[in-house]
Amino acid sequence: EIKVLVPLLKRFGNTLIAITGNITSFLAKGSDYVLNTTVDTEACPINLAPTNSTTAQLVMGDALAVCLMEMRDFKPEDFAVYHPGGALGKKLLLRVKDM
Repeated sequence: EIKVLVPLLKRFGNTLIAITGNITSFLAKGSDYVLNTTVDTEACPINLAPTNSTTAQLVMGDALAVCLMEMRDFKPEDFAVYHPGGALGKKLLLRVKDM
C-alpha cells in the first residue's frame, strides 16, 4: 500500500515526512524528510516484540504534534472544532445547559 501511496502523494505535490526506524525503507527513500526512530534493541527479552521501537515512534509523533501546535498557534477552540464528538472536544464544548 505504501508503494502505491507515496508516488501518488508526491504526484499531487505533497511534502512527505517519514517517521521510521528503517532509513533505507521505500517510505524513507520516497520522503522529503525522514525522522529517524531507529533503536538498537527492543525491551522484549528475546528482542522480538516491538517495545522500544513503538515507544520511539510515539514520542516522535507527539513531539511533532506539539511543535506544529505551537507553530500554528493552535488554541483550545481549534481543538474543539476538530474533535467535537470526542471526550476532549466535549470537555471544551460541553456546558451545564447542555446536560
